[in-house]
Amino acid sequence: MAKSSRPTWSPRFLRSPWLFQLVATGAFIGLVVWRVDVREAVEPLQRAHYGWAALALLVSISTKIIDTVRWQLYLAKVGRAPFLGLLGAYVIGNFLNNILPMRAGDIAKVQIVANRYGLSRAGLASAVFVVESVLDGITFLILLLIGLALLDVEFVPAPLLWSLAIVAGGGFLATVLASRFFPTRFPRWRWLRLIPVPIREAFDEGWPRFLDGLETMRNCRLLAKAMALNFAGWLSQALMFWVFGLAFDLDLSFSSYVVIMIAAYLVVAFPVTFQNLGTYEVVLLEIMVAWDVAREEALAYATATHIITNLWIIAVGLLGLWLMRLRPREVFAIRRSAEERAAALPKETRPLAG
Repeated sequence: MAKSSRPTWSPRFLRSPWLFQLVATGAFIGLVVWRVDVREAVEPLQRAHYGWAALALLVSISTKIIDTVRWQLYLAKVGRAPFLGLLGAYVIGNFLNNILPMRAGDIAKVQIVANRYGLSRAGLASAVFVVESVLDGITFLILLLIGLALLDVEFVPAPLLWSLAIVAGGGFLATVLASRFFPTRFPRWRWLRLIPVPIREAFDEGWPRFLDGLETMRNCRLLAKAMALNFAGWLSQALMFWVFGLAFDLDLSFSSYVVIMIAAYLVVAFPVTFQNLGTYEVVLLEIMVAWDVAREEALAYATATHIITNLWIIAVGLLGLWLMRLRPREVFAIRRSAEERAAALPKETRPLAG
């Protein structure tokens, strides 16, 4: 029997990420409307004490300061930049991550610091995309396990915990080993000869700077400080969610807000819908309902924290852009920084301070 020549049909939204996100957003918002009487959730929003919400936003500023101190520590061997400059680049990066996909904000903050302060892009990239991600992951896992142990909850699936443990623990171990045993010069493997010469030369120059960005994983003293700052930053973020809870008179323990904070982070880290609309509300709603919080109050809390924190991130990011007088070329220009030009110099002549 001859095969049919009729083309196989598949939904267009499966082939378009934008349409998929649009459909997913509508589906999750519909799920919220189906699970909760939205009109009943208006009343908790109206009677909330928004003075506590303002205090929560001030707490979030302390988180940004702690994270900037931590970033400065990661750059101990990459080079020095003024604290306020790093803080500005950090809040601008958060703002852009909030409105653009694929960690575009992190790329922007690397570009800003490289172009404005002359630090190596390779060192900045390894500090931001490797060290920061790995230490966030291991801290995140430890806090989650502590929170779940204190709450004695059973609604978190074991496969999820095992997956997080393998990814976070494996990434941490692999990065520590890589920082200690990677060769100090870019490898000369035969197959790398297929790479065009200009690109190989760029790798040769950037490789030592990339390893400098891994110094935190190599130096036990720096690693201990970084872990302490990581815990402080994450706990201050949980404190922000706790203060928001005071605005809605929720009777939950601080460890509950640690789990809520981690759930919110997971939603943001793996976006399925536009601005995490619907997914954020569904996840927080179901977690809080498991702790006997009324659905209407849980939805009011989730909606308020989502809207207020997003508006705050945008406002602080725009303020950072204005105060730093950021020019487009400081984000988009790709030129060799002072550190990158110094990479070929003898080590003792490089303008770096640890």
